[in-house]
Amino acid sequence: MRTIPKHTPGVYPPSASEDEQLHAVADGLRKLDPDGSRIANVLRDTIDQLLDGERTGRWDWATLHKTEKTHMGTLVEIGLHKEFEFADGTVMDYDIDGIEVDCKFSQEVGGWEMPPESLGHLCLVVSANDDAATWSAGLIRVEDHLLRTGRRIDGLKGNRDGKRKLTDEGESRILWLFETASLPRNIFLELSDEAREAIFSARTGNRSTSGQARLKEMFRRVPGQIVRRSAVYTVAMQDDSMKRARDCRLERHLGREGFLILGHLSQDRDVAEALGLPKPDKGELVSVRVHPAKDWDDAPVAEINGTYWRIARPTDPAVVAPNLRSTEDEG
Repeated sequence: MRTIPKHTPGVYPPSASEDEQLHAVADGLRKLDPDGSRIANVLRDTIDQLLDGERTGRWDWATLHKTEKTHMGTLVEIGLHKEFEFADGTVMDYDIDGIEVDCKFSQEVGGWEMPPESLGHLCLVVSANDDAATWSAGLIRVEDHLLRTGRRIDGLKGNRDGKRKLTDEGESRILWLFETASLPRNIFLELSDEAREAIFSARTGNRSTSGQARLKEMFRRVPGQIVRRSAVYTVAMQDDSMKRARDCRLERHLGREGFLILGHLSQDRDVAEALGLPKPDKGELVSVRVHPAKDWDDAPVAEINGTYWRIARPTDPAVVAPNLRSTEDEG
């Protein structure tokens, strides 16, 4: 599954003087999403929507049915439409500043299939691969000489709908907005088989499994990493999954082992920043085991309720974590 765009030597995207509309749309998209985070989050959320971990417990793209994977393109088109509030196109998917723009998604770079009606129009081509944790997005004006000829079926070039993929030259003509950028991580893909098994088989007492126990094991296994809402749902598989995740900070759960579960509220984000951890946004959590800091500690320190704490070292004994606040104050 290819994730890196092709670049044919001597072939480049059109300049602004050669295709003013292409560059106008590119500039507009870059202003709307300078670092690509908005597109990246749409792609992450769409993959998670298809996996539907809360109901199915799935976390791997490979477990999706073929029809579900095919539906990804439609969901990406809709997701970007909503995120950026594009106007509806008359012929293509979007109207961006008065310019008709189609949208095509493929998990594999170069896998986009252009319909006959896209000829002459701009197309936003998007690719995302969860296994590689990368995504790309660019713009191209669809032209006949940039499309593969393919075999003839029912008198049409290409497949039965007349759709055709870009040639290597065509791919090299793409004006990339973001090329092989980082996709928000799927934490389950990065865990070892042993770690995943420990998380999903965790239990409390004589129960077969327990959502709370699974969440606690996940937070033990992924300290210092952003845990998205979708991961919480996949592990807990319960209606009150986020509350149970926040409850993990209580002394009767991970609090007695020294764990903080930091969310999006300002105090949590301040503590995360002070300890050198990623700052969670709404719907995100970060776990960290802490230990009282001493004057001679050469480590980042966070002040919590008038006392000072650092990230615990493996050799530090467990202590009860400080209480940041009530667990009921976070939506």
